[in-house]
Amino acid sequence: MSGISEALSAMQRLCSVRECCRADILKRLKRFQLTAKEESEIIQTLEDEKFLDKRRFAGAFVRDKSTLAGWGPAKIRWQLRIKGVDEDVINDALKSISPENQDEKLVSLLSKKRASIKESSPEKVREKLIRFALSRGFEYEKILWALNKIMAKFVPD
Repeated sequence: MSGISEALSAMQRLCSVRECCRADILKRLKRFQLTAKEESEIIQTLEDEKFLDKRRFAGAFVRDKSTLAGWGPAKIRWQLRIKGVDEDVINDALKSISPENQDEKLVSLLSKKRASIKESSPEKVREKLIRFALSRGFEYEKILWALNKIMAKFVPD
């Protein structure tokens, strides 16, 4: 029984330091070589004691990735799906991103990226910026809006 209590204590410590999801915990529990039933019991205990909360995790993930990493909603949604978060929880968490902040972040990211591109052809610059923004998880229409806003600053002489 000490293996279970040791694993539970380790996961409680982890969850008290940062937000985790079920997938994160299951991944870390593998090193304890527990049975599936024991892993399930530990996860249930963590949820009962509020160490694990999928809504709290999704909210923290969205805030971190949108503000710190500069990800768009599509990439955030995709990553949360990979972590096994329910679609309704994802939708609720994504509502916390204000469209104005998202627009500002996109313009800022594209402006910085534009400054680093050494290409002279406006078409190629535009293509590179679109690919970059799409890889960051922003919607195509928003990207075009942001490009129109920043490309005027970089008109060649």
